Amino acid sequence: MDRSSRQSGLTLVEVAIVVVIVGMLVGSVLKTQELVFEARVRATFDMSRDFAAAIDAYRDRYGALPGDDREAAARFASHVPVPVGGDGDGRIDGRVAPCGPQAHGEGCQLFVHLRAAGLVSGPDAAGARTPFGGSAVIVPAAYMDAGTDGDLVFALHNVGVTHRIAAAIDAVFDDGDPTRGAFRCRNLAAYDRSAPHATVPDWCSLRL
Repeated sequence: MDRSSRQSGLTLVEVAIVVVIVGMLVGSVLKTQELVFEARVRATFDMSRDFAAAIDAYRDRYGALPGDDREAAARFASHVPVPVGGDGDGRIDGRVAPCGPQAHGEGCQLFVHLRAAGLVSGPDAAGARTPFGGSAVIVPAAYMDAGTDGDLVFALHNVGVTHRIAAAIDAVFDDGDPTRGAFRCRNLAAYDRSAPHATVPDWCSLRL
């Protein structure tokens, strides 16, 4: 009986140790996932700042906005693909849609011009890819919300952007309200806290 009790006691201790170790591992994994998520939120904001700086640098260097630069084809004739010049009217005429291989419109050509100038990296005319896997374009704020000014925004395609992601970006870098401020989402009155992993219904944007 004594031997059986000792063996049983040792087994329970061993089980308790395994439970503790598993709990520590699970906690570590969850913490790591949270840190990765927070890093991606920060990286999305930093990406918008990097593009804002690149646009300013291009304008200072060439006296024109990337995408709108009418001399881009001649200026970067050896670049592949050869950029398409804009109309030079001092504004970006783009579209709120992912940029395809042909990079139609000044909003998509903006990325080609910046890459040809060596100011940003990326594949050809594919626009930008966010840390959450979706695409992004740069357009005037008025393209996102009627009645807003002509300042440029970093627009995030809703593919890959969940309520949790959008709410986190908004809470950290703006006012937490998707209908106003520097970060906002179209056709969204409030973030759905009950379905954080559901995709937001439309594009969201960060003011540059």
